[in-house]
Amino acid sequence: MNYLSGLSIQNGIAYGKVHKLVPTTESMIEFDLYINQKEVLDQALKLSTEAIENTIKNSSSVFNDTVVMIFEAHKLMVKDPMLLQEAYQLISEGKSAYEAYKTAARNIIDQFKILASDYMKNRIIDIEDATDRVLYAIQDTEYETKLLFDKPRILVLQEMKPSIILNCDKEHVSGFIVQSGSYDQHASYIARSKGIPGIIIDEAMNIIDE
Repeated sequence: MNYLSGLSIQNGIAYGKVHKLVPTTESMIEFDLYINQKEVLDQALKLSTEAIENTIKNSSSVFNDTVVMIFEAHKLMVKDPMLLQEAYQLISEGKSAYEAYKTAARNIIDQFKILASDYMKNRIIDIEDATDRVLYAIQDTEYETKLLFDKPRILVLQEMKPSIILNCDKEHVSGFIVQSGSYDQHASYIARSKGIPGIIIDEAMNIIDE
């Protein structure tokens, strides 16, 4: 038996088989540039905002105001004025909605990475979560999926996104092990609100087998 140690997110005991949540590998995407790409982006923003608003509505009856505020912030992030200004500019230069929005989002994330504050660095995962939702919408791909298993599983994942942890229920996910993160991340707070045990273990995706 192997024993692993790491930083606790939520204390508790979890039993179950491991389920690895492997990040989707991005493939080469081709978009029809004859279609108005600004309209494509605007539609994706509309759908993403509606999805977040639905999450806020559902969360408000279950969780406290802090969880609701996390997704209120996500709603603002997807339409950040600086992000959209750059995205629209890139579209005017001939980029697809996907490439333009992704580039603009990445530039903002890179700015956060150089900040010394741990608090600000912890917001990077929120920006990624919010903006990835828009990128999925541009591709007409479902972003949020419930993790449903016949028997409770222990989820192993690369990083904690608030939308992933929010969609974990103890009936199906008895606990989780994350490769990178921190106690102060918003996803960690959501895990504690749900009472789902979790721990951060370096290289978890590589050293834990299903």
